[in-house]
Amino acid sequence: TVTAFDFDNATGSIRNPRVVIQVPAAMGVPDGMAIDQEGMLWIAHFFGAAVHRWDPRTGVVIDTIPLPVSNPTACAFAGDHLDELYITTAREAVSEEQLKKEECAGGLFHVKTGVAGTLSYRFKGS
Repeated sequence: TVTAFDFDNATGSIRNPRVVIQVPAAMGVPDGMAIDQEGMLWIAHFFGAAVHRWDPRTGVVIDTIPLPVSNPTACAFAGDHLDELYITTAREAVSEEQLKKEECAGGLFHVKTGVAGTLSYRFKGS
C-alpha cells in the first residue's frame, strides 16, 4: 500500500492519510520510490522483480521495467536531463539456488526512461 498525506510546510506536520496505490501481493512489496516531472511514482517492488511507474491519481500501473533480479530496493533519477533511472537491488532474501539464476542480485541497474524525473531532497531535520 502507498499512502499519501497532506504536508504543512510551516510546521512539518502531516495529516489526511489516504491510500493512493493498492499493490497486489503478486507484485511484491513497494520499497524505494522516485517521482517524475509528470507526478508519476516509480516504485521498486521488492520480491517483485520490477520497477513500476504508477499514476497516483488513478492507482494504475502505466509502465514497467522488468529486472533480472527478484529484489529491487530503490530508484533515483540522474543524468543531465534527469531521464536516467538508477535502480539498486539486494541479495537479501535470495536463496543460494536463486543466486545461480540471479547473478546480478545486489547490483546497480541503469535505464533510460524517456521521462524526466525530479531531484531528491534529503531530510534536514532531527
